Amino acid sequence: MIKNKLLIKKLNKILLSINKLIESFFNKFDFLFSIKKYKKKDLTKIDNKIVLGFGISVILTLSYFLIPTFYDKDHVKSKLESQISEKFNLEVKFSKEARYGLFPKPHFFTKELLINHEGSEIAITKHAKIYLSIKNFYSIDRLNIKDFFIKKAEFNINSKKVNFFEKILNSNKSVNKIIFKDSNLFYKNRNDEVIFFIKINNLKFSYDEETLENKVLLNYEMFNIPFVLEAKNNLKKRKLLSSLKSKSIRLNIENNLDYIDKSVKGLLDAKIINKKKKFDYELKENLLSFSSSDNKFKGKIDIKPFYLSSDFNFNQIDIKKLFGETSILINLINSEIFNNQNLNANFNIKSEKINGINYISNINLKTFLEEGNIYIRDSFLDWNDAIKINLENVEMMNEESDLKFVGSIIFDFKDLTTFYSYYQIKRNFRKNIKKVKLDFNFFLNQKKIFLDNLKIDNEPNQNVNNYLNDFNSQNKNLFNKVTFRNFIKGLFVNYDG
Repeated sequence: MIKNKLLIKKLNKILLSINKLIESFFNKFDFLFSIKKYKKKDLTKIDNKIVLGFGISVILTLSYFLIPTFYDKDHVKSKLESQISEKFNLEVKFSKEARYGLFPKPHFFTKELLINHEGSEIAITKHAKIYLSIKNFYSIDRLNIKDFFIKKAEFNINSKKVNFFEKILNSNKSVNKIIFKDSNLFYKNRNDEVIFFIKINNLKFSYDEETLENKVLLNYEMFNIPFVLEAKNNLKKRKLLSSLKSKSIRLNIENNLDYIDKSVKGLLDAKIINKKKKFDYELKENLLSFSSSDNKFKGKIDIKPFYLSSDFNFNQIDIKKLFGETSILINLINSEIFNNQNLNANFNIKSEKINGINYISNINLKTFLEEGNIYIRDSFLDWNDAIKINLENVEMMNEESDLKFVGSIIFDFKDLTTFYSYYQIKRNFRKNIKKVKLDFNFFLNQKKIFLDNLKIDNEPNQNVNNYLNDFNSQNKNLFNKVTFRNFIKGLFVNYDG
């Protein structure tokens, strides 16, 4: 009984202490509310002052950034033209009003901005923005421009104006940038005819204060092929480093150029479809000469007017690699890079033999690019020192990604005995002939060839041409050794000359 009373007393004490704590907690809230009640007017005054101060700050800030809207419009255009010329060495002319924009950062913008070079108009842009430094808005005379953004410009360039971009690259000495986007460049000849067209996706000029280098980064498309060009020019060292890449034709070219002397000398490291070559080159006046480190490739380019001439020397030619799906030639042809009416060139290709084909030697092929067309002319090769095979005016065409050769071929017989013995022509069918000429259509991808209009010693033969027509209709594989041997036998069996 006594223990129960002691327990009850302890519980009462605990409950009393808890009750006091609760009363104390709520008494503090009452105290705070009483302060709020008595100080409400003072706190309201403080809140109003904060709101008023913030509002005044916003108004003053906005007012400062809106000052350029009150500038004299003609003075603005004159000031911007002058600063763009001084900072970027770029001559522009405002044909329309320069309007002010605040977001995303202060700038002037305009339409139909004219870009001039050496006194003549070189481009017109549909949209241009000139970003401003946020300092010194109080006076237009102290206005300072920063980056220059140009969109949808149309350039008309010729040989006399091509140094326009070089001039921009070498003039910028500040961290400010010039950016061209979604623009087009038309390169024209003296007759104002377009030689080629470049689609400029993004072109940025900048300056690196640490390395003291002018930089350019260009993403563009030429002949429907995308390229990325990056260049760094050190004016003090007179050295230019550049790279040109294109994933679509698997091209990667690194260039190291020195222009200390009057002539320009450089080293080109090229990688095309996993094939690497190094070239030394020299540009003197309007002539560019180049040669590979192994002397297998060399040539010259006349710049005015443009004409490329080059020589290629091989120990042997691999037909499968040359005309395979992954070959450089096939990729270039399929890219339509040669489909340019103003592209003129010739390539002289020499080789001792053809890989995988016996008895063929002394290959000499002359390929010409003329107004977008590809021809093989004045070319020859030897078969077993018995026949000289001449290719006469063969045209190479790309029809729906199927490479096609159309032309004439002439066989000049130097040793009939060797030829008849190799193909086992019976003695009663052996004729004393000197020349065979025929026309052909060869489809590379399908490995099909059609022959017609055959002449022996400049005379057509009806029996032989009937034989050719019948052979073409059978659609046989002429590149099979047995089929080809039987074809040759049948040709002389049907010849009644």
